[in-house]
Amino acid sequence: MIGGELMSKPKWETVKDKLVLVEGWARDGLTDEQIAKNLGIGKTAFYKYKKEHTEFANTLKKGKEVVDFEVENALLKRALGYTYEEITKERTIDGGQRSRHVEGKVELTEQDWLFALAYFKNQCCYCGESSNLTKDHIIPVKAGGAYTRNNIIPCCKSCNSSKNSNDMLEWYEKQPFFSQDRLDKIYEYVGFINRLMSVETRESTSLITTKIIKKEVPPDVTAQIFWLKNRKPGQWRDKQDIEHSGNMTVNNPYKDLSTEELKRLAQMSDEDG
Repeated sequence: MIGGELMSKPKWETVKDKLVLVEGWARDGLTDEQIAKNLGIGKTAFYKYKKEHTEFANTLKKGKEVVDFEVENALLKRALGYTYEEITKERTIDGGQRSRHVEGKVELTEQDWLFALAYFKNQCCYCGESSNLTKDHIIPVKAGGAYTRNNIIPCCKSCNSSKNSNDMLEWYEKQPFFSQDRLDKIYEYVGFINRLMSVETRESTSLITTKIIKKEVPPDVTAQIFWLKNRKPGQWRDKQDIEHSGNMTVNNPYKDLSTEELKRLAQMSDEDG
């Protein structure tokens, strides 16, 4: 009782609207008590609906039968043993991209170079000169710099010759035409290309099967015993009751003797002994 008023119980119509959920709960292995709790009703109401409404009972049965079949099939499979294939897959570069990848790095293409030129507005990224543009390695080749689009930027012949194999930042900061804006743009470009390459690498790779191993799971004795005890209890249960029918006749030569006579026979037997 809440606030002096009885709590209103859900009507059958409310439960009826949830039959799809009921079937799903039963299929998931929930007990009747758990399903009743999910419906917001007590066990008494639950069994009342189950008895009075065929569709409710059938829904429960349908959901539980699916689980029972699945468990039964799984148990039988475990009892008999089975084989399965263990598949190993690895991510590889698609054939269309393979030619561009050398030691995991993407080589510069003509399209990449045209994009770099457009990004820097066809100007030297160091001094702003717009003629005699060449390809400059940000990290020099002698220092391990690669011919990749995140390491190649446009610069004029004069800057390229002056920079040579020097560290880009150390060389550039000493030049009279040094520009922080141009330097920021170089870093901005490299960051953009790195992000672009990362996306393209993910998109240009795919999972392929590299190994298939056939494995065998041997029959499980415990599962076999459980199966047989439940399927053939008459032959496989631990304790068997043996029943006898009919009467057993025993020839007893002392059945008509009195108590006194039996005592005397016992006394004579002791004396003989």
